[in-house]
Amino acid sequence: MTSTALADLATRLAEIRLLSQLDPMRSGDTSQPMVSNSINRSCIVLLSAHLEGFLEDIAAEAVDCFVANKACVDDLPLILRALHVEDHLRDLELIRDKNSRAPKIELMFSLESPLWRPGATLDATMVRAKTVCSQMDNPGSREIRQFLALLDVNIGQHLKDAGLADLLGRINGLVAKRNAIAHGEVSASATHVDVNEYVALVQDLAREIDAAVGSSSMRICKLTTLPW
Repeated sequence: MTSTALADLATRLAEIRLLSQLDPMRSGDTSQPMVSNSINRSCIVLLSAHLEGFLEDIAAEAVDCFVANKACVDDLPLILRALHVEDHLRDLELIRDKNSRAPKIELMFSLESPLWRPGATLDATMVRAKTVCSQMDNPGSREIRQFLALLDVNIGQHLKDAGLADLLGRINGLVAKRNAIAHGEVSASATHVDVNEYVALVQDLAREIDAAVGSSSMRICKLTTLPW
């Protein structure tokens, strides 16, 4: 079995393949280079967005798993718990008046202290998938590493152990091309060969992320089988 996030991504990748099939060059027609380039540039932008969406979806799915299985807060990654406090701290930094700060500090402790109570079990009011997903940006290798660390996943080590260490670095090529296209660089072209390569790359990387997050969720929730 796989996560719902991975299953949804498979559907989105199939849509990108369908769109890419409209490229005239796939059938040997080289008379419409602008059409070909436009189609493939669109596929690249969509593909990067779908990878980002997959990462957010699987993070939300993992958080739901933690809550559903009443994980102990002591078993959650420290960085995940701290993230929920940082939301409040950012607001507090802007308030200089002590009288105005005091109720904000009270609210912070009231809302977030359960996450720091030894032995407490998790419920839906204690962890926010939206807060976690807000940490995802353009899905380059560094961003993916940092984002998955919130779920206690060392994706670099996971890929190395699987003999697939190159996957994460190669994703930077997709993101760089997506950024060039999105920022209006006229010279940023894309071919159906690029689309084929990056679709396969995203599929392979997502499959490994799915496995790594599943294993981490099983460990955190002390399950005897994978959650998906």
